[in-house]
Amino acid sequence: MNKYTREEGKAARQTAILELVGERPLATQGEVVKALKKKGIGATQVSVSRDIAELGLIKMAGVYKPATAAAAAEAGAADAELPLRTAVNAATAAGPYMVVIRCEPGMAQRVGYVIDGMSPEGVVGTIAGDDTVFVAVDGPAANKKILEFLQARIKR
Repeated sequence: MNKYTREEGKAARQTAILELVGERPLATQGEVVKALKKKGIGATQVSVSRDIAELGLIKMAGVYKPATAAAAAEAGAADAELPLRTAVNAATAAGPYMVVIRCEPGMAQRVGYVIDGMSPEGVVGTIAGDDTVFVAVDGPAANKKILEFLQARIKR
């Protein structure tokens, strides 16, 4: 019996895919399937294809990479901020040192990567789940600044 629910399995698989593409070059979906299998995660090419699209991975120099703003710019993407406008539903302060971003299901990691890649002033880092990103900031001024930045891009 599978130890994960369907959504937990998908989240675990997508997290593993992000780790794998960060660790070594993977050029095809078949290579991703094989690498997942070595980690003990079963996946079909169809599910990996869907995961790659949902995670916003791009091909750079023939291998999959996370779509950070820098990577997207290097790959010639027209709009590195697109995930912020299409996947973010809300952004709220959670005290003076944290911003919580609510996203479409499955899009939080992509949004977190984009924010990390942009390296906004005052942002210490991000933690992304399935539909929520926590953004740690270095103080109230940075909190206000990142909220204004996000509010200007949130889909309406």
